[in-house]
Amino acid sequence: MYAFTNRFTGFGLRDRIRMMNRQRSGPLAFVRYAAWLGAVGLIILACRHTTDQPVTRYAGALPATSPTRALVADLEDTGFWYRHMALFTDKKRTEITYGEPILVSVKQDKLQLSPDHQWDTAIFIDGKKATPDALAQLSPDQVDELFLMHQFENLRGADHTILPYQLMIQTRGKVLPFDINRQAFFTLLQAADLSKHPLGDSYSFTMNQLLEATFFHNKDALVERTKDDHLKVYDEFLPTTEIFINNIRSTAADVATIHIREVARLHTKERPFRNWFRRDNPTPRFALFIQTEPKRANRDSSYYVFSPFYTGDF
Repeated sequence: MYAFTNRFTGFGLRDRIRMMNRQRSGPLAFVRYAAWLGAVGLIILACRHTTDQPVTRYAGALPATSPTRALVADLEDTGFWYRHMALFTDKKRTEITYGEPILVSVKQDKLQLSPDHQWDTAIFIDGKKATPDALAQLSPDQVDELFLMHQFENLRGADHTILPYQLMIQTRGKVLPFDINRQAFFTLLQAADLSKHPLGDSYSFTMNQLLEATFFHNKDALVERTKDDHLKVYDEFLPTTEIFINNIRSTAADVATIHIREVARLHTKERPFRNWFRRDNPTPRFALFIQTEPKRANRDSSYYVFSPFYTGDF
């Protein structure tokens, strides 16, 4: 049995009849629709409209009073560059800024660019493109202002077609006097000729990490591995390294008695240049700290060394 339902009864039929008997829309309705469409169009146009705003420079911006400063201002105005290193005069006071890596150093009273960064650094002297050889002709007392600009990494919209470091130097014909800040800046650059980390650095190694470091002759560990798998302080670091074994001041001869399996932890530290690059009471440049586990020196079936960098008996 099927039940046939009358679809033209009830409320649905009455609604259809009411809609059919309704008066047609007059001119006023069309005016309302036109006004509504016009309002929507204006909103869309307003959203698409932009106005040029004047560039607002940040509070630390310097006036472009020289060709070098003009280049610096152009980079800073993009919002993608910052002063990685700087030496400049502001309101008759020398201001300095620096951070690692130190790309510029002073050797034999001449400026030089780090060999590790000659491929990614552009040089400008007095606003003109220059070469590393031209840089090497400058002495610190000829440098009026120095800026090392670095482009922020991984920022959308940055121009990666230009080198990420821009070294800009403004010179002056006469010899410039050195105040405290200027002296400190160029002392740092002198220390940078001796060290890749003149501001200080530290490293830590477990036994397995030390096995790898000595296998690849990583000098950050300050020690190398002998043929019989004992430790030895690199000769070049001996005069400038103080040694502590289990928190006891020790000597390089004491280090030579340690088998690499005995090392629980090895820590190295390079002190900031202000501590060791000085004439009065310099402290040792490096510090070596070794914590040992003497029982590891004996063969023990409960302790094995699994490392591709170790070829000992276990």
